[in-house]
Amino acid sequence: MKALIIEDDKPLSDMLRRNLQSIAQTDVAYDGEAGLEKMLTQDYDIVILDIMLPKMNGEEVLRRIRKHKMTPIIILSAIGMLERKIEFLNLGADDYMVKPFSRDELLARVHATMRRYHRDFGSLRYSLGDFAIDYNGKMVTYRDQMLPVNGKMYEVLETLVKHKEITVTKQQLFDSVCGFYSETIQNVIEVYVYRLRKLLAQIGMSDCLQTIKTVGYRWTESGCKDGRQGAQEQ
Repeated sequence: MKALIIEDDKPLSDMLRRNLQSIAQTDVAYDGEAGLEKMLTQDYDIVILDIMLPKMNGEEVLRRIRKHKMTPIIILSAIGMLERKIEFLNLGADDYMVKPFSRDELLARVHATMRRYHRDFGSLRYSLGDFAIDYNGKMVTYRDQMLPVNGKMYEVLETLVKHKEITVTKQQLFDSVCGFYSETIQNVIEVYVYRLRKLLAQIGMSDCLQTIKTVGYRWTESGCKDGRQGAQEQ
């Protein structure tokens, strides 16, 4: 797992890094602009974001990240007012921690957020009936036969499956698969999704990949024809 800490208090940043080092490779940014730059040019599994930051405050960083990525974000703040918590949760934060906090609370919240957001957190494999994805090997199989899903098409599938039951916008999917600064046109995502859906139709699973009109796409297990046995994560 890879984490990003955006916190200008260096002693606190160092403490957070030490606390997370047992479960994550951790990067640190000491101001909002540097944190946003790291977020838009690299992939992280979770972000710890302070509100009071130089150059760009945490609220603006959160707003800008959410335009492009769905990475889980835990807010840090010395303000424990309920209204403030609700405000940030409505802006797209996944959790809100009030300073001071213990190491155990930090790790518990990180694990809880990862379990909610990436339901396969800690898992190396996703399966739905006879359909399976091996995240380590980047392989997709159906009834133990390998399917021709590779390259960017595989990345599109993995991104959608890891965010199952959540709508992923075209912009978020494009940035995740192609990179924020890619010169590729965004419409290429529609091409990958079309090819993926065509392949899924051959095994009776096209209903798993939904198009959310004018917004993006969603992987769902509800009503998916091959999901008779339900999802199993190992």
